[in-house]
Amino acid sequence: MEQVTKYLIIITSLMTAKLRFTESKNNAVPNTTRNYYPIPYINICDIIGRSSKIYCYCNNIDPELTTRADCWIFSEIKEDDPIWPNFSSQSGLEYITFNVRSENVLTFIPTKAISSLDKLKQISIQFGTIKRIPPYAFKNLPKLRQIILKSNKINILEKYSFSHMMSLSNLSLDENEITELNTDIFFDLPNLQILDLSFNNISLIHEGCFKHLDNLKELNLDNNYISVITKEMLEGLENLSKLNIRYNKLTMIGNLAFSDSSGLKELLIDNNDIEYVSERAFGGLSQLRKLTLSGNRLSKFYEDVLDEVRNLVILDLRGNLLETISYEAIRTVVENDKSASIAVYLDDNPLNCDCRLSWVYLLRNETKHNALLNALEKISCVMEPHGHDGKDKVYNKNLLPDDSYDYYDTNNNDYNNFIKPTNNEGKKLINIPIDALPCPKEIMKSIEETYGHPVQNEIKVKAFSVAGRISPDLTIIILLGKLLY
Repeated sequence: MEQVTKYLIIITSLMTAKLRFTESKNNAVPNTTRNYYPIPYINICDIIGRSSKIYCYCNNIDPELTTRADCWIFSEIKEDDPIWPNFSSQSGLEYITFNVRSENVLTFIPTKAISSLDKLKQISIQFGTIKRIPPYAFKNLPKLRQIILKSNKINILEKYSFSHMMSLSNLSLDENEITELNTDIFFDLPNLQILDLSFNNISLIHEGCFKHLDNLKELNLDNNYISVITKEMLEGLENLSKLNIRYNKLTMIGNLAFSDSSGLKELLIDNNDIEYVSERAFGGLSQLRKLTLSGNRLSKFYEDVLDEVRNLVILDLRGNLLETISYEAIRTVVENDKSASIAVYLDDNPLNCDCRLSWVYLLRNETKHNALLNALEKISCVMEPHGHDGKDKVYNKNLLPDDSYDYYDTNNNDYNNFIKPTNNEGKKLINIPIDALPCPKEIMKSIEETYGHPVQNEIKVKAFSVAGRISPDLTIIILLGKLLY
């Protein structure tokens, strides 16, 4: 009996041990199964077959080594297509490009494809039909530095389209169809330095739309339909260094229009329809070094326009309607001793060949700046001014053909709507003897009333006694002296 009891105890112990082992084994099955059968994915860098809508060419097909992907979209793809989540397998991607081959193939930002790529530094999408950028389209991308959305037929930028991207430094939206810039499109982008909105249809910029871009350095708005510019539009851009508003529809520049961008060094306003620049248009721009106003409709450039712009070294007034310009109007530039190279460009204007331009001769003889000398020698004028009807861009047939410039901005040589002369009725100013320059009657009368009857020798002494300064009135008196004696 005692032995039977012993056997029963042994059998019971064995059964208990087997039961525990079986439970332990069963509990381990899920983990073993999960580790042995990983979730399947498509390697977007190794897609084979003609049925795929996307093909990506990568610098390495190994997902752990891939850093660049150049993807081509050949047929229409939806936002919920199962291909998009597969991009998350390429966790090392730093640069990705989507090239669209046909219209209406890609109509949205592929947020589902890129939102998990936390190492992404640059994304480029070209030739899509995206139309609108929704809020937070580029979320969860902490290292993203550059977004290029060129030629995507984008029309609408919604509130917070570009927001909460701490590393973004360059945003390109050129060659789209954007018509309006509202507030809070660009939000919380502390390191954005370059914003390119050129070649769009922008006609309306709401006040404060750039107010969150404290560190923006360059803003390109060229080739749009902007007709008005005010300081409220540029609110918050105190660190802006370069502003390009070429080829727009501006007709005037009002007082202090750029004063909220006091750090500006380059202001490019060529090829608009500007007829008037107010006295303090450039007030507050103490750091401005380059101002280009070529290809506009300016008939006057007042003497005090540049009074507050003391660091200007490049002034371009080519291709306007100026009949004359005084030395006082450009004195700020030519007397800038802080720069090794200065230049004032005045050719392609219907300037009258008279004594009001006599300062050009003296400045040409005294300047040590080659760029300025070259620009002065290209000035042409007409002996007998011809009228115009206000519609033509310039006095046709009055000017010499445009010569090439040693000018560091070669993009500024093309004047919009500029009527080039067909013959050489204009004359190079420096080829006309200074004695032959006539003086308008009102000028002669004004000089005589101010200085009395001129005495030639005394006038010469006066004219050259002030070092480094040229008086336009005195140069006119020199001419009168030569004519009278």
